[in-house]
Amino acid sequence: MSDSGNNKIITGYQENEITISFAFELVWRRRMSIAIGLILVMVMTLIYAFSLPNIYRSTGIYEVAGTSETSSHVQKSGLSSIAGAVGVSLGGGQTNKGDIIVETIKSKTFLEHLIKFDDVLPALLAAETYNHESKKINYDESVFSSNNKQWNNGAPSVHEAYVAYKKLLTVYQDQGDNFIYISFDHISPDFANYFLNLIIDEVNLSLRKKSSLEANAALDFLESQLTGTFLIELRNSISTLIQKQLEKKMLADVSKNFALKPIESPFVEEEKHSPSRALMLLWYSLGALICFSMIALFWELNRSESTSDSKPI
Repeated sequence: MSDSGNNKIITGYQENEITISFAFELVWRRRMSIAIGLILVMVMTLIYAFSLPNIYRSTGIYEVAGTSETSSHVQKSGLSSIAGAVGVSLGGGQTNKGDIIVETIKSKTFLEHLIKFDDVLPALLAAETYNHESKKINYDESVFSSNNKQWNNGAPSVHEAYVAYKKLLTVYQDQGDNFIYISFDHISPDFANYFLNLIIDEVNLSLRKKSSLEANAALDFLESQLTGTFLIELRNSISTLIQKQLEKKMLADVSKNFALKPIESPFVEEEKHSPSRALMLLWYSLGALICFSMIALFWELNRSESTSDSKPI
């Protein structure tokens, strides 16, 4: 480049007057280096992207079932506060039942129960690849031996399982429609579907048992109060409460979908959820192009400045 051209670069650089066309001219000089670097990034991105296993997502939408409210008659009678004092729930609390279900599913206690089922813990922590033909999960043999069903470094703790569980599980209650949306990601579409159904079945069973125990406790308490009460008005109130607890117990005993009613049940998905290899290639390439262009721009500016400074006056 001529002396006048170098002076133009230095002057433009020092005066912060670099135009887009001028910057493009500087970057264009290093187009071969940028192209080579970009090709290398694209190749490495493709290698990395295809090394990632396909992730399948099983999804379900559920309605919160059996939401009950305490009648004004019960509240006026004051029996709900009496029952609460002895640890008996008569319903009508202010806690959203959907929130209870969501937090139950998210809890370590619930996960501790789930990992007692066969092959759940290995699938969460040791799954490496999935064979679509045999529909079997291939485990990382350095972590879990599939032949003798043994952990090579000792069984993982609940906390380790919980870390993986939180990454793979998504569950929330939409504040608009009050439906509960739940999904689970895994390299095996069959396990994702099985585990999501297991979560729903067990949370229904868990809350059924809890409700049944509470109803039995409430009935024992109310019946003891009824035998010792002679006021007609109070006996009528207690009888109403007993009827409500009998209804609650009956619902818990006969309803399979006690907590969650399916609106859309999970399916074994045929199409992967992630990773999107095309998007990975696009964004990595775009980032590399911008990065290499900036490096080339500053390189040319500094080189021109150094050339100008080294010339004798």
